[in-house]
Amino acid sequence: MSQGFTPPAALLVEGDSRVQETLRPALEALGVSMTVEHRPDAAVALLARRRFDVALLALDLGSTDGLALMRALQARSPGLPVLFLVPEGARDRVARAIREGAADCVGTPIVPEEVGVRVSAALAAGRAARDRALLEALRTALLVSGPAATVLARVADAARAAMGADVAAVFAFEDGRLARVAGDDAPEPLAAVAEEAVAKGAPAVRTGEGRTALSVPVLIQGATSGALAVELPGPPADAGPLTLLAARAALVMAEERSGSRLRGAVGASLGRLAIQIAHELNNPLGGLKLYTSLLERSLAQEGGRGLELARKVARAVDELAARVAEIRAYERGGAAGPLGQLIESCVDECLERGTSGGRGGEGDA
Repeated sequence: MSQGFTPPAALLVEGDSRVQETLRPALEALGVSMTVEHRPDAAVALLARRRFDVALLALDLGSTDGLALMRALQARSPGLPVLFLVPEGARDRVARAIREGAADCVGTPIVPEEVGVRVSAALAAGRAARDRALLEALRTALLVSGPAATVLARVADAARAAMGADVAAVFAFEDGRLARVAGDDAPEPLAAVAEEAVAKGAPAVRTGEGRTALSVPVLIQGATSGALAVELPGPPADAGPLTLLAARAALVMAEERSGSRLRGAVGASLGRLAIQIAHELNNPLGGLKLYTSLLERSLAQEGGRGLELARKVARAVDELAARVAEIRAYERGGAAGPLGQLIESCVDECLERGTSGGRGGEGDA
């Protein structure tokens, strides 16, 4: 779902009004809107509420160094292209600015043609960097494998990276209500927009205080089974990447449901098998216990090694009876101890092989 075209936005941090007056028409000619901040701390705070496509900074900002501001802005918005406004007498500082991460520098006094060329190049480089980051996030989320919790966590990470969001979360139904199952702790707007997307069965958007909460439903065989939601600064963004990631979440949720049903079927089959095994073993075990008891009584008068061996046989029979009791406990759903752990690990391995399409290592049969 596209939310319409949003023109590129530039953040200018510069106290010279003459520079501002010259830059604005040069940027508007490129279709770029410009927002001015005079104080570095205000610029960093603004970036928490709005998205910008490029920043233009003065090298000297009173008590704050322009390079330090660039690092703060890029820490808040990774990949943000920064251009420095460099007066004629400070051209020797251009190389350092580029080394430290600046996209380019613009000389002052401002020449509109130079601004057009350098800002256009910075915007193009920024778009390319965002596209690469988006593709890498999608690749990671689509290729990841493992337990459902791990895959859903990677989906939330990819959504955060792909959308430039501050928070991202995956929601699914648990005990009849929508709950966060992966990602960041969900603030109220995120949970609310996820509920809305689930109710509509379509993408939902909520905006307020310079921020956007965006969510898409997670659909399994056409039925809404959850939602993927993000919260980000600025106006609504294209939900296309979220829709693709929601499909990955749907796939792993469907696999988990299938695994749960298969586990139930396997458990029922093993339960029936346990009844048969226990029944087959109980009668011989009962006879063995009787015979060892009689043998112990017979040898009690004589003592010696014969009685010791009879008692060892009795203990072995008791151990075997305990194993049979564990088998019956599994049939009743209460298996514990080494046998129960062994059965559960075997079931887990079978389910893992089944949901992974039978892919295994080199030594797999």
